[in-house]
Order: sequence, then C-alpha cells, then structure tokens
Amino acid sequence: MTSPRSIANNIYQGLRIMKIKSLDYKKINIEMKKPFKIALGSTDFYEGYFVRVTTDNGISGYGEAIPTPFITGDTMGSVESELSIFSHSLAGMEFSTEALNERMKALARSSKASRAAVDMALYDILGKKADLPLYTLLGGYRTSMMTSYTVDLVDAPHAKIQAKDLLEDGVEFFKIKLGKSINEDYERVKAVRDVIGPERPICVDFNQSYSPKKAVDLSGKIEKLGIEFLEQPVVRDDIKGMKFVRLNSSIPVMADEAVFTLSDLSNVVYEEAADYVNIKLMKCGGITDALKIVKAAQVFRMPCMMGCMVETKLANTAGLHVALAQPNFAYSDLDGFSSLKEPGVSGGLNFVKGINHPPKEGGIGATPIMAF
Repeated sequence: MTSPRSIANNIYQGLRIMKIKSLDYKKINIEMKKPFKIALGSTDFYEGYFVRVTTDNGISGYGEAIPTPFITGDTMGSVESELSIFSHSLAGMEFSTEALNERMKALARSSKASRAAVDMALYDILGKKADLPLYTLLGGYRTSMMTSYTVDLVDAPHAKIQAKDLLEDGVEFFKIKLGKSINEDYERVKAVRDVIGPERPICVDFNQSYSPKKAVDLSGKIEKLGIEFLEQPVVRDDIKGMKFVRLNSSIPVMADEAVFTLSDLSNVVYEEAADYVNIKLMKCGGITDALKIVKAAQVFRMPCMMGCMVETKLANTAGLHVALAQPNFAYSDLDGFSSLKEPGVSGGLNFVKGINHPPKEGGIGATPIMAF
C-alpha cells in the first residue's frame, strides 16, 4: 500500500520538473449591487484582473488581482504593469512557489495584488496536479467555516434594512462598519443588534477611522451590545494607539491594516497591541506569505481571521481554502463576492446558512468565465 508520504513525494517530484510556460491576464469590470461604503472610501464598481498561469505539461491555474488604492496602494495601472513584467520574466522558470515569489518580489518589491494573483494561480496548479482541494493539500484542518457578512457605513435605519436582508439570506455573523460620530456608530450597532437578536455574533470595523481615546469611548458604549472584537480602530502606523485601545477596552482588538508583512506582525506582537490579526491575500501578496504570517501568529498565540476585499468567488474561495487548512483561524470574513451583480467565475465556495463550504474538485475550484 502506498503511504501518504510517498504520494506527497511523488507529487512534489512531479512539480519539480514542471516549468511555467505562460502567464496571461485579462481586465475585468463587474457592476456592484450598490456602492460599498467604509470609512476609507466608497467602492462603486469592481475592477481587477484575472490571471492564468499555464505549465509546460498543460495545467492551468487561475488567480485574481484586486487593487484597493486606499488600503494597499495598488492601482489598476500598477497591477497591469507588474503583471506585464511577470508574464515575461517568469516564463521558463521551474515550478516553485517560493522561488517564483522571490522572483516577483525582486521584480516589483511593492507588488501585492499582482503577486497575490500569480501566487493564487500557482496553488491552483498545485491542487490540480495533486487532484486535491487546496485546503486538503495545505493542511485540511476543517471542512467548512462560518463567515461574517458586512453592514456598511450607512445610517441606522438603512443598517436595519441591510441586517434584515442578510438574515433572510442565512447570515449568522455580522460585521458592522464604523467611521461616523460616536453616537451615529452606536446607533448603527444597536440597530443591527435589535434586528438580529442577542445570540448572533457581531464585530465592528473602524477601518482606521478613530483616535485611540474616541475608540475607547465608543467601546464603553457598545460593550453591552455583545461585540466579538474591535477591528483596526486607529490608523495603521499608530501601534501604540492601538495598544492603548486594547488596554482600556473590555472588547478584544483585531489588527488589520496594521499588518501586511511578518515584520508588521512582529511590531504588533512586541507592543502587545492586538488580540487577533486579519489576513487578506491582497494585503499579504498571496497564499505563500499569508501562510507564513498565520503560522507566526500561531506561535505568538494570536488567532487570525481570513478577510477579503470586494472580490469574486475566485479570490474568496482561495482565502477560504487557506482558512480551512490552518488551525489558527478563529474567524473568516469572506463575503466580497456577494456585492457583485455578476459572479465573473464558475464554481467557487457555497454559502449555506451562515457557513462557507469549499468546492470538492482539485485546486481552488473556481474558474473565470471570460476567455483568455
């Protein structure tokens, strides 16, 4: 009988002799159901790139790049430029997620979304080669996961409407965007709690919009409403300010925009500034570096949440695979696809009664509908 280790060795031996044949990319625009408003800005339409990487033995993997200028600094122009560079420079290289990532970093040091898309495609190839869903290949810790859905930066009456609609869609975990006055934000949170009842979990996301003292003041008002955590209450570089919030609030603090890299994580850990960290593929630069941050956070006993931008099911499903694979994920926030009028891809995760379920086929399990 062939052992699992022998099977794994055979897979990786096969990968070593594969080479990158081509890297193609296509721009995609999808209309959103409604503008998505947060403290940092408003997103009125989805605009990004699908990426296809093909190996010399004919396996194609797919990835997605979503520039979010007000968070990552990526733009459509910078992503296109980086993908153009990658398409010429990676062709002919042997298949290695680490080597290819280091090459991309050397070619475009500030790349995030573009590198995330290529890296995603590499892992899609990895899963297809092994004929295993990606989460199984990466660790297979769990097989499904609850996800939060977002109530964006609207007034309390509209927040009630959004919460009711989400309840009807089967949502069980609610994220509420903050960034107005203390009273307005309190009323928004209370409105949602009134709609969903006392048992369903709520978290709140400041998107860097408060001062440390203001965040503590609001925390004192909303703690009685049953809040899981305060996400990124202060500007990303104010680590000491975030620590102040953590020390003076009864609600745990989650770092988001404060952590893009391992170095960022070490700064947050050193200052004891957060209880959790939000991992996003578009922020970390892909699965390879996201896994490193997740595993480092586990060493520091800091649980993670897998988050997302406004994305199609391709990127959302890739994020789900990572969250399912690793034990250090306490939460997931993978609802970006639900903001889009059209899916843009076939396949992908399946949301049922508050839970995201992964596809069963090899790789990520989501494929762009558009032709390359």
